[in-house]
Amino acid sequence: MRQLVYTETRELTGFRKTYDVFRFYFWWYVNYWICRIWFGLDIEGSEHIPTDGRGVLVSNHLSFLDANIISAASPRKVSFMIAKEYYEMTAIRWMCEFLGCIPVNRSGEDIAAVKGAIKKLNKDFLLGAFPEGGISRTGEMEDPKQGIAMIALRTESPVVPVLLSGYRYQTMLATFLLPKKIRIKIGPPLDFSGENSKDRESLERVTNRIAQSIQELREL
Repeated sequence: MRQLVYTETRELTGFRKTYDVFRFYFWWYVNYWICRIWFGLDIEGSEHIPTDGRGVLVSNHLSFLDANIISAASPRKVSFMIAKEYYEMTAIRWMCEFLGCIPVNRSGEDIAAVKGAIKKLNKDFLLGAFPEGGISRTGEMEDPKQGIAMIALRTESPVVPVLLSGYRYQTMLATFLLPKKIRIKIGPPLDFSGENSKDRESLERVTNRIAQSIQELREL
């Protein structure tokens, strides 16, 4: 288990900051041990997640549990780009706000979400994103969208590929009542410093490389 690193996802002072630090450590350990004991979580490659500075964790998307699994493998808060309908659910809204998540409107291009992600990365946050744009019902990775590539390039952020495996889409209730052994594998950061966020071909190359790097983790 890596040493945890508290990072602010909103400006706090005094008691409110002390409380946020305490809540982070408490929430992280509770989430970690639930994932380890109830879901048999196996973690590989967590040393590739940066302990400071900006970065984008890009992962395939298998279930409602994915953000919790990735958080259990990260030594610091991960601010996920999450579908607006989930962000607004009362049961998890507190966690979304606590982690500094960004609600995304999946009905079309969400400029506000893109700007929010760029703003957080420019403050050296750790962003979590699912380039497929939704949960895969088959377990196979679907065609990725270019938005994550554009965000990473505009902020000059390293991209860390993440592969989730061992389980697949179920209802939220079935996910918890019928647990499957889960594995998360994290690869080394990808450097796209030679690419241009304003060039369509460049965005396509980066998008394809991100998807390929996630798939390649299956063979390691």
